[in-house]
Amino acid sequence: MIVLALEASTTSAKTMLFDTDTQQVAVTTRRFDGDGVVRDGDSVFTQLMALGREAAAGVAVDAIALSSTWHGLTLRRPDLSAITPVYEWPYTGARELTARYREDAAFTSWFYERTGCMVNAIFPAFKIAHLAETGVDIAGALVLDQGSLTFARMTGEIWTSRTVASGTGLLATDGDDWDPQVRAALGIEGIVLPRLVSSDTSAPLVAEVATLLGVRAGIPVMIPGPDGGLSQVGDRAYGVGDMTFSMGTSGALRYTTAHPAFSPTMGTWAYRSPFGWLSGAATSGCGNCVDWAKGLLFGTEMTFAEIEPMLDPERTALPVFLPFLFGERSPGWQDQRAGGFLEVRPEHTRADLYQAVLQGIVFSLYHCYKELAALNGPPRRVLISGGVLSSPFWAQLTADVFQIEMQVSSQQHASVVGATRLALRHLGLDDDQPGLRSEEPRMLVPDPARAEGYRLEFERYLDAYARTSPGTEIGAAGSLALLG
Repeated sequence: MIVLALEASTTSAKTMLFDTDTQQVAVTTRRFDGDGVVRDGDSVFTQLMALGREAAAGVAVDAIALSSTWHGLTLRRPDLSAITPVYEWPYTGARELTARYREDAAFTSWFYERTGCMVNAIFPAFKIAHLAETGVDIAGALVLDQGSLTFARMTGEIWTSRTVASGTGLLATDGDDWDPQVRAALGIEGIVLPRLVSSDTSAPLVAEVATLLGVRAGIPVMIPGPDGGLSQVGDRAYGVGDMTFSMGTSGALRYTTAHPAFSPTMGTWAYRSPFGWLSGAATSGCGNCVDWAKGLLFGTEMTFAEIEPMLDPERTALPVFLPFLFGERSPGWQDQRAGGFLEVRPEHTRADLYQAVLQGIVFSLYHCYKELAALNGPPRRVLISGGVLSSPFWAQLTADVFQIEMQVSSQQHASVVGATRLALRHLGLDDDQPGLRSEEPRMLVPDPARAEGYRLEFERYLDAYARTSPGTEIGAAGSLALLG
């Protein structure tokens, strides 16, 4: 059996071809045009199909697995033509609307416990309300994300999985259906929502798209899952207490739980995975902040590898960097937050500023981790993945700040591996195929001698975080000084 997995991530199209007979795995990746914030959903579909055709050339594919993202939104007409582009998770156009809603503490608490999502511009529920408020006619508009749009074009079925739907702010946590009370509260009753199905659902590939891909019509296409949920499956981290920790474009910690868990501070989210529940926290600023800092401070004159020797764990009194260039998700959910540096002095070099960015990102994620651990207890194991692993300094910094051992995920492409595992199960095959198994685990081990120093630096970070809340004088200014 041969499974072709197709993924439309925030920035790239990705394919993985897996052959159960030979156990061979082939992965290809290509960046999408555009910035990954607001994009043409039809163009993304075309680019994904083109890469899929290249990957499947000369191969008899038996099934197609799909992976996409959480929190995307596009409004469509019944024929799937676009009313709006796809607004991906970094889009914060609704931040003024959500700031108004957060002034109502009772509503904020009600929405959080009802949906597992926070009142924040990232969630499609508020993106829709924002579009309606700005004059877009949402009556009769079909609500999809990039993955569900791709599935609809490939199969003709207007479906979405409950795993994807759990990140919309429109799905009830105490049931398996869309929540009409949320739609009524936000004044968006006129929208049309897709049929909800389980993560092991498929539909046959239509002939038109089969021709595009160069594969047989009628083969099963799996309902898409979100990359975050599928990463749990790819890493086989679906036991209660397992935590995956991804540091890519954004950062996320996802803790497998037996039931939806709600933080008294509302600092975490509760979504569904293909195999249960996830208690999680996520940040909008991670690798994207590193890319920004590298471009600002070093331009194209140096590579990341050339910057690495300039970093020093013994360096102290760095500036404080707040990684909210794209607003804040967990733990404060202040989408109006700004990012930048505090406590910059004349003696600070560009290497100091760059290292401060790495440190500030880790502190932001550690802030999230403390919320999750307070709610669910310490995880039984942590699997770390993402671009952080390409920097030995940054990876060790992360372990030293957290002061816990972390298993390095050997699944470089955990989300598409997870999608492939679901397709294998659907075909009646064992998903624990040798070609998909992890190698002997490598561990990131913290240095206890650095614990106290980073504890003190984290206190500096928390002080800066408190001083720059949007409700404070400095936070209300809208931005922080980049160099002062």
